Amino acid sequence: MDFLRDPAVGLKSLYEFVRSSVSSSGSRAEGAEEWGPPVLLVDDLSVLLSLGVSVGAVLDFSHYCRATVCSELQGNVVMLARCDGEEEEGDGDDEGSETLLKGLTHQCSLTLHVQGLPTGFCRDIHGQVEVCWRRRQGDGQSTQKKLFQYKVHDKGASFFAPGTSSAVL
Repeated sequence: MDFLRDPAVGLKSLYEFVRSSVSSSGSRAEGAEEWGPPVLLVDDLSVLLSLGVSVGAVLDFSHYCRATVCSELQGNVVMLARCDGEEEEGDGDDEGSETLLKGLTHQCSLTLHVQGLPTGFCRDIHGQVEVCWRRRQGDGQSTQKKLFQYKVHDKGASFFAPGTSSAVL
């Protein structure tokens, strides 16, 4: 956590920790169970912004993690970034989180954007999820987007196309 003492250091030591952790998980003792490719889960990448790390350093960190886990080790990376667009305007941290979100969206192949309903509170529909797949093809890339609404239950969630909830039918 050198970046807390000196923000100029960046996130190199954090990346080195991640790299050594995912690399060492691949070297198991003889006779041990094989787990397969690694999956790196980052709970909230936007927290680093509140600790004073620059957006560029966070995007570099995510890029290097993806290069190590996805390209070298044939694994997957899942990152959560919070971006509250409904905060007070003029908040510099919100602008940084928007930039972080755009940079991460550019780097990834699958994006889930979860938000409340744009029309406001509804008892039977809790929010909506936009799923965006980016596929690289020979000449370029294609993007496919789908929008779902959801309701959270005690032990799971229901997803449905907009306007098809039992509450509106």
